[in-house]
Order: sequence, then structure tokens, then C-alpha cells
Amino acid sequence: MQQLFPEARPWPDPLTIYDDLDLPAGPPHRPYVLVNMVSTVDGKVTMGRGAVQEPIGSKVDHGLMARLRAPVDAVLRGAGTVRAYDVPPRVPAEYAERRQARGLPPQPLPVVITGSCDLPLDARFFREAPRRPLVLTRRAAPADKVEAVRQVADVAFAGEEQVEMRAALALLRERYGIQRLLSEGGPTVNFAMLEAGVVDELFWTVAPKIAGYAEDKTMVMGPRALDPLVRLSLASAFFHEGELYLRYHVLD
Repeated sequence: MQQLFPEARPWPDPLTIYDDLDLPAGPPHRPYVLVNMVSTVDGKVTMGRGAVQEPIGSKVDHGLMARLRAPVDAVLRGAGTVRAYDVPPRVPAEYAERRQARGLPPQPLPVVITGSCDLPLDARFFREAPRRPLVLTRRAAPADKVEAVRQVADVAFAGEEQVEMRAALALLRERYGIQRLLSEGGPTVNFAMLEAGVVDELFWTVAPKIAGYAEDKTMVMGPRALDPLVRLSLASAFFHEGELYLRYHVLD
């Protein structure tokens, strides 16, 4: 058995490690889906230690997050992630120019998936969005909440009593022409996507920190175990100043 990367590799300019991603368009019924997450070494993606708050990832991780958006048509977040991290999903100016050269809009479409439509509509995510966001929800969502969302975003329905992940992705592909989608979490969205079998790749930054708090969230959290377990294949591994940048393909 040959090991692709016996050791993680350093990189002269870590912000360029994903610059040449050649992503397929995905199957006809959904986009090609990437998930990007950062966690501590003990797997925590939140840092809920009272009033003490600090970013999990470094400035390099934040830069890579922005650059991973460059080759995709849309960036999806769950409502909880929008509440916790309300900055809109932009790409840097030079990457916006590269997108235009490829015939894409300068910025990807911001997408929120929510069952309740209980969203922070005055957040920067909506106020400063580079494009009018799209909110995917269920038809049973409260009508007043849906109408409030329509003031700042487009709304589309993907399910009756609950948001159905496969229906949501089919809608993105068929109605909005989204061929490549980046999901930035959070844990419940990651669970729903993995359970539905619609994730193609996972990009995971492991920050050299340990949180330890039992109530903090992990990368994937759902009401039951994934069955069968989702199997991954390591595609690349890099490090910079103790931080690991891992890329996995999801196996069928």
C-alpha cells in the first residue's frame, strides 16, 4: 500500500495551496459540494467558555477560507453559523477578477439554509452581502418570518415540514445553476449533508489548540449516528506554523 503523503508538507506561501483547484461540476441533480471547517485538536468548532472568545484558526486559515470560495458558484451556511459569524462570504479582490475571467460573477452567491427563518436580518451577512442572498427554507416556516426575510433576501422552499437537503441542492442546481457549492457549516448542516450523501470533499484546518469544554460543538453533530460511517480518503496535507490543512475526498 502506497501512502500518498507520509508527512504533512510545509508550503512557501500557505495562502496559495488551494489556488489551482480543478473542481468538477457535480452530477446533474446537485452541485459538487465542498465542506470547509476549522477545529481545535480536540475537535471543537466553537469556543463557548463564558466571555472568553478567540478565533480558532489563524490569519492564514481565515485567508484560505476566503480563497476556497473562489472556484465555487455559491457559499452555504446554516442559520446558527450566520448568527455566530455574520461576515458575508466574500472572495479577495484579485480572486474576484479571476472569477470574472472565467465567466463567473465576481462574488459567489450567499445561501442560508434554515427551517425557522429566524435569522439576524440586520447582521452584516445581509447588510453587506456582495450579492442578494438566497434563503432556503420549508413551506411550514412561519409566514411572518418568511415575509421579513424577503425584505433582504430571495426565498425558496425545499420541503414541506422540514428542509430536505437533497431537494435543496437539486433546487440550487436546477433553478439557480449552481454547479459547485461550498458549505461553511455548522455542525447540524454538516450532519444533514453527510447523512444525505451529498458531500464530495472536506477541507479541514486543525488549529494547534485544545479547548476541552464538553459543551462546545464538534464538526458534525446530529440526532443519531451516521450509518454507515462516512469514509474519507486523504487527498493532501500541508502545515504552517503548527496548523494543519487537510483535504479529504468522501468515498462512496
